[in-house]
Amino acid sequence: MTDVAATPERLQSLFDGLAAELAAAREAEKKPARQLEAGLRTFFAGLAPAISVAVEAQRRLDRVAATNFSVFHYFKENENLVSGIFADLLRPDGSHGQGTTFLQLFLREIDRRVGKPLIRSFSDYGGLERCSVYTEYPTSAGRRIDVVIKLGNMWIGIENKPWAGEQRHQLQHYLEFLRHKDRKACVLYLSGDGEDAKTIEDRDHYLKIPYGRSNSGPSVAHWVGECHRRCEADNVRLFLKDLLNYIARTFYAERHEEQL
Repeated sequence: MTDVAATPERLQSLFDGLAAELAAAREAEKKPARQLEAGLRTFFAGLAPAISVAVEAQRRLDRVAATNFSVFHYFKENENLVSGIFADLLRPDGSHGQGTTFLQLFLREIDRRVGKPLIRSFSDYGGLERCSVYTEYPTSAGRRIDVVIKLGNMWIGIENKPWAGEQRHQLQHYLEFLRHKDRKACVLYLSGDGEDAKTIEDRDHYLKIPYGRSNSGPSVAHWVGECHRRCEADNVRLFLKDLLNYIARTFYAERHEEQL
């Protein structure tokens, strides 16, 4: 069997060869077409052994590390399951055992908004231990908000859209419903593709939070990463690491994995 340890050197040699052939392609007018074709055929013929070596190396690695395994692959793009996970992380009495830590980090994440601040800042929220978190919260029109956070008289609605699109007048209806309970209530839009909500009119009480990392404001990935760093329970830390890597693979434009 081919020695796996030789993989990096062989691949580097092949990539060097590709660079040379591409450089030759740029000089195609100065080089006979048959000669260029022959060079490219030679290069691509050499790829097969390198691919075979790389596949074998990955197989051996997965035997002990299972690099592609994630419990989240079983979700089948289930929005409700993801919302349920977020809700449990936000609950002070959640099974994670970290009290208000994740909730605090989420409220601070909202504060990371660049530009005009949201109606409230983190310092406005008190009594986090008495926070209530609901899923599928019913509205007056029979619709259901994915996640609702209630802190005393303060309300936050969360619409989680990792994959699906919005329904007609959806976010505006949610906001109007919540503002009957709390005039400073806001709606957060967790956006899988990073795009803004199209069904919201009152932008002063609305905030988009993309799943992928953002340099200009809050993101789901940044919040989960902070939860991972602050978590004291090893089993929950492993879960959060897996969740963060799943978000990276699924929602990052560049599809890179988070380094922890």
